[in-house]
Amino acid sequence: MSNFVFLFHKNHCETPIKCSIIIPIFHFLRSEDDMTEKQKLSPRFWCALTLFSLIGQVAWVVENMYLNVFIYKMFAASAADISLMVAASAVTATLTTVLIGALSDKVGKRKLFICSGYILWGISIFCFALLRTDWLGSFFPMAVSAASLGVSLTIILDCVMTFFGSSANDAAFNAWLTDSTDATNRGAAEGINSMMPLVAILVVFGGFMAFDLEKSASWSTIFFIIGGIVLVIGVLGMFLIKDTPITKSEAGYFETLLYGFRRSTVAGHSALYLCLFAFILFNISIQIFMPYLIIYYEVSLGMVNYVFIMAPAIIISAVVTAFWGKVYDKKGFRTPVFIALGWLAAGYIILFFCRSTLLVFIGSLFMMCGYLSGMAVFGARIRDLTPSGKAGRLQGVRIFSQVLIPGIAGPYIGKSVLANAEMILNNDGTYSFVPNANIFLAALLAIVPVVLLLLLTKPRNVRTVRLTTPFEEMSEGGWGETYPRPQMKRDSFITLCGDWELAVKKNGFSSETMLGTIKVPFPPESELSGINRPLAEDEAYIYRRTFNVTEDMMHGHLLLHFGAVDQIARVYVNDMFVGEHVGGYLPFRFDITQHVTVGGNTMTVEVTDTLDLELPYGKQCKKRGGMWYTPISGIWQPVWLEHVPENYIQRLKLTPSLDSVVIETIGGAEEKVLVLQTESGEKEYRWSGDSFTLHMDAPHVWSPEDPYLYTFTLSAGEDKIESYFALRTVTIENVNSQAYICLNGKPYFFHGLLDQGYYSDGIYLPATPEGYRYDVLTMKELGFNMLRKHIKIEPDLFYYYCDKYGMIVFQDMVNSGKYHYVADTVLPTIGIKTLPDKRASKRRATQFESDSAETIQLLYNHPSVCYYTIFNEGWGQYDSDRIYGELKALDVTRVWDTTSGWFAENLSDVVSEHVYFRKLALKSNGQRPLVLSEFGGYSCKIEGHSFNLDKTYGYGKFTDTAKFSAALTGLYRDEVITCIGNGLNATVYTQVSDVEDETNGLVTYDRKVVKVDKDSMQALAKELREAFTEQVNGAK
Repeated sequence: MSNFVFLFHKNHCETPIKCSIIIPIFHFLRSEDDMTEKQKLSPRFWCALTLFSLIGQVAWVVENMYLNVFIYKMFAASAADISLMVAASAVTATLTTVLIGALSDKVGKRKLFICSGYILWGISIFCFALLRTDWLGSFFPMAVSAASLGVSLTIILDCVMTFFGSSANDAAFNAWLTDSTDATNRGAAEGINSMMPLVAILVVFGGFMAFDLEKSASWSTIFFIIGGIVLVIGVLGMFLIKDTPITKSEAGYFETLLYGFRRSTVAGHSALYLCLFAFILFNISIQIFMPYLIIYYEVSLGMVNYVFIMAPAIIISAVVTAFWGKVYDKKGFRTPVFIALGWLAAGYIILFFCRSTLLVFIGSLFMMCGYLSGMAVFGARIRDLTPSGKAGRLQGVRIFSQVLIPGIAGPYIGKSVLANAEMILNNDGTYSFVPNANIFLAALLAIVPVVLLLLLTKPRNVRTVRLTTPFEEMSEGGWGETYPRPQMKRDSFITLCGDWELAVKKNGFSSETMLGTIKVPFPPESELSGINRPLAEDEAYIYRRTFNVTEDMMHGHLLLHFGAVDQIARVYVNDMFVGEHVGGYLPFRFDITQHVTVGGNTMTVEVTDTLDLELPYGKQCKKRGGMWYTPISGIWQPVWLEHVPENYIQRLKLTPSLDSVVIETIGGAEEKVLVLQTESGEKEYRWSGDSFTLHMDAPHVWSPEDPYLYTFTLSAGEDKIESYFALRTVTIENVNSQAYICLNGKPYFFHGLLDQGYYSDGIYLPATPEGYRYDVLTMKELGFNMLRKHIKIEPDLFYYYCDKYGMIVFQDMVNSGKYHYVADTVLPTIGIKTLPDKRASKRRATQFESDSAETIQLLYNHPSVCYYTIFNEGWGQYDSDRIYGELKALDVTRVWDTTSGWFAENLSDVVSEHVYFRKLALKSNGQRPLVLSEFGGYSCKIEGHSFNLDKTYGYGKFTDTAKFSAALTGLYRDEVITCIGNGLNATVYTQVSDVEDETNGLVTYDRKVVKVDKDSMQALAKELREAFTEQVNGAK
């Protein structure tokens, strides 16, 4: 197996590098079988994985990657000789892995085969030290040529060495690795396993600098050193490796042997075999050029010191590969492997066209990153698809697909491409061929079928189910019966929720197609709407309904309110254009006094929604899946009429302190009368003007533990409203060199959850407002005191319930702009947090900044809203320092998180971190409060309560609620509390509820199952508060 790829194959037959990178081919979705509880792998496991993977790879680098160099330099081997050696080794590896893999399943042990195989592997390597032309000429004087004999013996010994190496590595070690990992940690293990080939190359490149590879003595020394190391590792494994219990196969050996080749096995595991088929095509591409790569560098390009050129590329590739498995754990299979395939193709193109040292380095870097990163993802995916207890017997099938066919076909194509290659005369009078760049062109062409398969193969249909919520069954308290704006309540409320006519038309055409009756305010995409239909980009929805206007309503003003309409709404009353609103998350109103008549009137709302990325769109996506959700359109918040006098209060602004509140009015008569309800009774206040400071004699402050609200009525001439306020402050204070967010002047620990605000039946809206009340109260019962409302603005009633029941809100602005998976997620996840030079178009910037300012105005009076996030994880981020300054100037009473997660620039009130794939190890810098604004995301899928039957999305998977709860509390006790001791001020666990594919909520998507024990969560919350109090008091 003497080639660069095969070198990788040996230690990665379970994840063979040789067959590695490829599989971007099919979008194989994770099944319910992937749902296993998160397993923490022991230090002993990681030590065994690292040592056996690294030393195995070192051996393969020397014996396979450099064996072609050895046979080329020592015996003037031809391209045909190298091709034959690769093919013979491929056959040997395949047969060995089939036989030994099945045998290890039959015996039910892996350790025996690993350790004995490594020992014999080391001994076999010693034998190569005897292959020297001077010794061969002495031992076999009758041989026609010592060089020809050397070629033959090298090929034979390569097969012997391959037998022992494949027994230990391909069959046993990789089966052990599959047995020892599960769906929660496989990507991480594969990241380490997959980076080892490059680490080994670096080690070998550095070591080989001490040797003159033109001398036989140097090769003998190399083989003795490597053989000895492999042998010692085999002995060490007897004490280091721990066998994972597996079910011993009760079938006969030959039945076990043939298991992977049966038609029934193929039919039962079609995704696995499609992966292997696609992998054949990819590996043929790799095998075309890899056997000649080092020779190409050294001979064709004249890079005598190619080690110095390749070392940086190897180091970078190793780092990328180590983390790429973690990307798989988060993103699944298709996207990471597709990216890796693109890197590989870019490397081919650069290496084909370029000869300069710098460009060759860049091309090699792309090639290696794509190759190894893809291998990590592919290896993890294959392990996920391997049926439990059958890892050994399927190693043969794997290596058959990954090694045998590519190991024969690839070098044959490479040899054919180089058939007319230039020949050079060696010092000893022999001739050698010179590889040319055509091998990279051939390799590039060979991956075209892979790309076509990727483009043409469609993911299988995902089975989703309708989930009802308990709120559907409630006959009272619906959206049409509940006042939608509790902080400015008037008696003249008239709901327009209920049945509307809905039609659809093509943009630019007047003809309409009637869809039926829709229940407003539910979006047409939802079940509750009665429509359950998506809106196409070239369509517009036409809403219609009639309403009555009385004679009394013609005096003063008649205001038409929309809670929110996604994305662009044009409103007509009695066929007269009233106005247009752009943006899907904020309320708007029109004065329709001049457009109505006494009696019946008709309202028409024309809605278009193309999911324009220039406008805020949140987590909606045209193709939902994973962390992206079903898009909605049209009316999705209450619609209502309000009759007001000629001079009316248009807006109310309440700015509290701990003992007073400043009341500002916009509009209304000059003279004001306020009647306040207090614990000691009713009090009346009068003033003239637009502002008044109300001082409290016995102030009762608001907090999650005691959410006291002061209610009042405010009269201004003929207008009268009901409202409420709370006394509370949110500040940042320094406690003995440590900055903390303080509630009511005291450091406070914000124990929170990410709240997406999605519901299984109404999507963007619960069936009744009770859904919001349920979420708030349930999370309170679990000990939480804060919700981070994630990239969505809710109806006013949500914030009212948070005010009333004492749930602090960390509010996100709604993102716009294009999301870039690599730049916005992958690179920051692996620690590269340099913000790309992003700019927003004038249109996007204007809309985002205008909507943000409106959001501040909308939520200003809610005491529960204590914190704003401007940008999340770099998505749509631009000019963050400027925007921080402008928005903070609009509201200095709250905390501002400019860049949640990463890409922090200069201005922000807090340090905001997201951590999902590594242990929490956060420490405050003392200058700004430290906020862990996202973490966790553990998944627990509850049968009968999950939206997607075939797929799940989460960052750690558990099979039952007991294990889920134990892992969750362990995360807080083992890691979060330590960070609290380092100054952590707030945490946001992901998340409140399951959402579509995501099953990482504390409650199910249908809100029918709470996955955690309430008493345990309350006890945990108490521990967090005590740890925080101890930290703050200690700081004092």
